[in-house]
Amino acid sequence: MSSYFRTHRWDLVGRRNLWFAISVLFIAVGLYAWATKGLNRGIDFTGGGLITYQLAQHVPSGQEVAKIAQVREALRKQGIEARVQIARQAAGPDQLLVRTQISDKEPRPGQVLEEQKKTCLQELQKMFPGIREVEAWTVTPVVSRQLIGNALKAVGFGCLFILLWVWLRYAGPTWGFCALVALVHDVLVLMGVFALTQKEINSPFVAAALTVVGYSVHDTIVIFDRVRENLRLRKGSNFAETANISLLETLPRSINTVLTTELVLVATYFFGGASLRDFIFAMIVGLSVGAYSSIFNATQLMVVFKNRQERKLAARRGLQPRQASAATRQRAARPAPKPAPKAEAAPAAETKQETAAETKPAQAQAASPQPKRKSKKSLPRSARKKLKAAGKRKRRF
Repeated sequence: MSSYFRTHRWDLVGRRNLWFAISVLFIAVGLYAWATKGLNRGIDFTGGGLITYQLAQHVPSGQEVAKIAQVREALRKQGIEARVQIARQAAGPDQLLVRTQISDKEPRPGQVLEEQKKTCLQELQKMFPGIREVEAWTVTPVVSRQLIGNALKAVGFGCLFILLWVWLRYAGPTWGFCALVALVHDVLVLMGVFALTQKEINSPFVAAALTVVGYSVHDTIVIFDRVRENLRLRKGSNFAETANISLLETLPRSINTVLTTELVLVATYFFGGASLRDFIFAMIVGLSVGAYSSIFNATQLMVVFKNRQERKLAARRGLQPRQASAATRQRAARPAPKPAPKAEAAPAAETKQETAAETKPAQAQAASPQPKRKSKKSLPRSARKKLKAAGKRKRRF
């Protein structure tokens, strides 16, 4: 797959405005749904009651989803919005957990919970003979506001620590800012999808959002590392070309990671318990959006900043941006300087005189007897050993 993306040479960076427009469209639709429909906040964030019932016998395997839907529909007819879950017990019959919603503006939530308990018990006894109440809890609006505050702090501090880590790793705020923009994009799209589908926002959703943030920044750092590595290897290319090649090199890794993870999540969504579906749905949406933002938002935004820096540098040197990049490539591919040309030949008469003057000492030197070279046998024994060792080293290297 890696060779497939490298041979096609797609221009992902050149179409960055299209990728930005798609992201803005998704965020705008999600914010509109958020403003018109609102978020379907669960009992963790709105307050309500938690009632635990003990069943007389086990629910048959494979009928849990149908039973839960039947209970919710019966309670909805009585005016009670509730979230129902069947808890398996290792020893003994199953338990039924009913989370009822109570308005945060209700002055007496305890009295409302008592009325809900009576109504729920009457409806559940028709479907589960021998059911009995075990315990009941009330989540007040004060606790729900604390949970909302803690959730926002968790997401905010997570993004802040990621920003600091990327800043330190890449020795500059630009890389960290691009990664942070991608994280904010992932959270906004995830919230918009939940506003459109009216899925319940609860504590598992916060856990899924933090997991998506960590996964997204991990994918972004992998791409940033490849870009930084190619910047050292391809010194004659500008940043946009290097970023595009880096994206094509890391694209197979991103696709394989997302597919292998989401195949497991999709199987869990359809064949797992009903209580995990909202959490799994948030993971599926978040992983897809996180992979998209790492490839088409974080790196593309980095190209925008680098192009702006190149234009500023070109303006200081009095060059146009294209001329500046061409000058950079010419400097990188400039050949070594040629040696200076030799001086012109002297006139013919002077050349003949100099030749005659140089021939005489050469002839006299040739006529003089040459000193005889000493043979190796005439040398001392220690000198012969040194010459022999030097010859071996010369042959070795």
